[in-house]
Amino acid sequence: MSKRDDIFALLLQADGFFSGQELSARVGISRAGVWKHIKALQAEGYTIEAVRNRGYRLLPNGVRQQEVEAYLQTEWLGRAYRYLPEVGSTNIEAKNWAEDGAPNGAVVMADLQNQGRGRLGRAWSSPSGTGIWFSLVLRPRLEPSLAPQISLATAVGVCAGLQQLGYAAGIKWPNDIYIDGRKVCGMLTEMHGSMESVEWVVVGIGVNCLNRELPEEVKDVAISLAIARPELPVVRAQVAAVIFQHLEKYYNMLYEQGFAEIRRQWLANNITLGKRVRISTLNETFYGQALDMQEDGSLLVKKEGGDEFSLVTGDVFFA
Repeated sequence: MSKRDDIFALLLQADGFFSGQELSARVGISRAGVWKHIKALQAEGYTIEAVRNRGYRLLPNGVRQQEVEAYLQTEWLGRAYRYLPEVGSTNIEAKNWAEDGAPNGAVVMADLQNQGRGRLGRAWSSPSGTGIWFSLVLRPRLEPSLAPQISLATAVGVCAGLQQLGYAAGIKWPNDIYIDGRKVCGMLTEMHGSMESVEWVVVGIGVNCLNRELPEEVKDVAISLAIARPELPVVRAQVAAVIFQHLEKYYNMLYEQGFAEIRRQWLANNITLGKRVRISTLNETFYGQALDMQEDGSLLVKKEGGDEFSLVTGDVFFA
């Protein structure tokens, strides 16, 4: 651990204020060095009170490993953990870690992501201190043809986690999570392997948590947990840990029981089927009615004035 991590751990464990002199002695650096690391932690978004003759007190709502572990109830997901104050893309960091041998369930978490991407290469806004932006490394026991089921299992897990925390979350095909008709969570899944086997899958997930206001261009289509239920306290580390717990549950279910129960849970929590939708693919745009999420995970759509169509990849908009 770095000196900054040592200071953070001491502040996190303290019931009240921690004097600069004691921090200096415990960590083995000067009081000026302590102040330097306090300022760096504040720059990361942590609220640390500095009171003369009393010292420092941390008011945590971050996503460092120590904070998440306080809520974590998993066996393998999130036990290997890398926290980065700022990163271009957690997916890129996770893919590099996967290539270097990251274990199954390893997590890369960032406080600020400045090159976040969503589906089809779209930008994903990830401002500092407002959400949970992470990517996890999976080494699934699945044939490559079944790997897309991981994306749907991820949606079920995130949705269940947010529901446990008190939010009326639902799934828009294939894996966007909505609350009150607006998007609160997006995902991006990337796979590496061969025709015979999957070496690793990286799943990137972003959840809007503490934003009280959203940019003008997205405020009608996006939402945060704080906006959805302003009366509920939002502790980012708790949100992450609860989501990890449900992801592990549904990944285990997928590996051990197959896709049938995942599909049933997806259907029970979807907000897509039965709706009039606009479908956009690389080749065409059309309107229709969403009928079913099929056993292979594709969306069955009845085109207006036409035949049924199985959508494997594309965008779905409510019309």
